[in-house]
Amino acid sequence: MNKVRSFMMDMIIMLTAIAVVAVYTYGIRALWSIILSVLAAVLTEVAAYIIFMKKNPTRIADLSAIFTGLAVALALPSSAPFWLAPAGAIFAIAVAKIPFGDTTTTPFVPAAVGIAFVTLSYPSLVFAYPNLAIGKLTEVSTSTSFVSGTSLAQMLAQSKSIGTNILNVLDVFVGRVPGPMGASCLILMIGTFLYLVIRRQSGALVTFSYVLTCAILAFLFPRIMTGRMYSVLMELGAGLLFYCGVFFLSDPATSPRSNPGRVLYGVAAGILTMILRRVGTYEESVIFVVLIMNALSGVFDNLAETLLALIKKNKEKKQKLQPADGPEEEEETEEEDTSSVQNELPVEASSNQEFAPVPVPAPPLTPEPIPEPEPAPVAPEDDKIAAEVEALLASIIENNEEGGNGNE
Repeated sequence: MNKVRSFMMDMIIMLTAIAVVAVYTYGIRALWSIILSVLAAVLTEVAAYIIFMKKNPTRIADLSAIFTGLAVALALPSSAPFWLAPAGAIFAIAVAKIPFGDTTTTPFVPAAVGIAFVTLSYPSLVFAYPNLAIGKLTEVSTSTSFVSGTSLAQMLAQSKSIGTNILNVLDVFVGRVPGPMGASCLILMIGTFLYLVIRRQSGALVTFSYVLTCAILAFLFPRIMTGRMYSVLMELGAGLLFYCGVFFLSDPATSPRSNPGRVLYGVAAGILTMILRRVGTYEESVIFVVLIMNALSGVFDNLAETLLALIKKNKEKKQKLQPADGPEEEEETEEEDTSSVQNELPVEASSNQEFAPVPVPAPPLTPEPIPEPEPAPVAPEDDKIAAEVEALLASIIENNEEGGNGNE
């Protein structure tokens, strides 16, 4: 109960700020429509608990009925009849909440169900927006003096642009364009999203992924010819896109439980929104996207678990295929091998050194033979002296031989 009450209190604070701006822009009709819608939602819940369920309506304290009444009223034009917003609030409580128990057990956002009900039942009243330039904001859309304006959603459906005038761009930001009285001010929508980021990060994750997906698709596939950025501005500022992203898709009771599931949930909602805006019957089909996504919210938790398991399995498989030394050491070894091979290649096979000399291996070291010394050359004078010495020796030998013979 405390968690639900805290969440609803944050939603009511944001819707109250939007209601103040709506009353300032559209006047007393907006105030009466809001009050009647809130009263219808609260009284329906009290009556259901007392009369049909025989219980004390203690669950009124969770503030969900007040949130439902505010959300339904602010999603409609200020020119709607006073009974239209209460009709949507009563249907939301009686059909989408009470039969399922309470806020935490309902499969759909009750306020979204109420808005879808009046959209299907009275589309001519839901999409009849007053022309702000004329100034007759107190007229009901069924009056003959009512002057309707062309909303951004209708302009996009007709491939018409706001133009490149800076004043027209400022009108989109400050809410001076025909549209739902609580969803036309783009600056206010961005402010509520920032508040959601501060207070409810899990819900803001859904809203962020949803709005970002819509912005990317609007940029890639523009429906106007004045530029992609103007397409993004018009798509985000048109209809209930930002409004549903902040207040309905972020509801914790009807959104996935895991963060990956929430991201997938928002992305799928964004894709479906942009598709229905192109092929849908109504100029604005975001409210039906909310109901479709509510019905499929459980699928995205299972889908996220499956995807994470596959990613983990592939990662483990890659780690098993890698060697223990790691990829960096392998790269270094391959570089060394490559460099050594390049050094051994001839000049023709080297791409980086085209004219480098071919390295020639050095011959083995063997001992060289020592040359024999040649006889020294004899001078001519030495030859003459040698000859005389030989002649002298020869004469001495002869004399000795003759003397020896005489003695005998």
